[in-house]
Amino acid sequence: MRSPTLGEVSIKKIAAVIAEKTASASPGEFNLMIGTDSQNFDKTKVVIVIALHNVGHGGIFFYEIHHVRRIDNVGQKLLYETQLSLDCAEKLVAEFEAMKQEGVFDYEQHLWMTIHVDAGPNGPSKQVIPQIIGWITACGYKAVVKPDSYAACSITCAEYPVHKRSDGRG
Repeated sequence: MRSPTLGEVSIKKIAAVIAEKTASASPGEFNLMIGTDSQNFDKTKVVIVIALHNVGHGGIFFYEIHHVRRIDNVGQKLLYETQLSLDCAEKLVAEFEAMKQEGVFDYEQHLWMTIHVDAGPNGPSKQVIPQIIGWITACGYKAVVKPDSYAACSITCAEYPVHKRSDGRG
């Protein structure tokens, strides 16, 4: 993954950075969000984001961009995005679990982790929301949907546009 602040980083490094920033934090001081968004061009551009929000004080984020075969079906695209977010969360949790076993960092004491889904109550995505929320919840995470799911779309639109910008710069 990449960070505008740190450059190329591994999941292990991301976990270490998150642990360092949150180890002495109070509960609720930091939110950890993982989200994926995609946009169709000739191929489907997919951006996975890990964002650590220091409530009231900004945050740091990491991202990874993939280009895959074009996915036109909205339901399939949302399921694919959700799978990528869950895979990313599992890798991060595995690193946190290793730190916990070593007595270095207990992520469950310091972090509130959510999976942000680029689906909402309006439009064609609303039909798959119950399925996606059930899946994320069954995996042990809290799901967040539009209009509250901003991790992937808001970050990637602001910094590394997934969507074409009207001014022609993205």
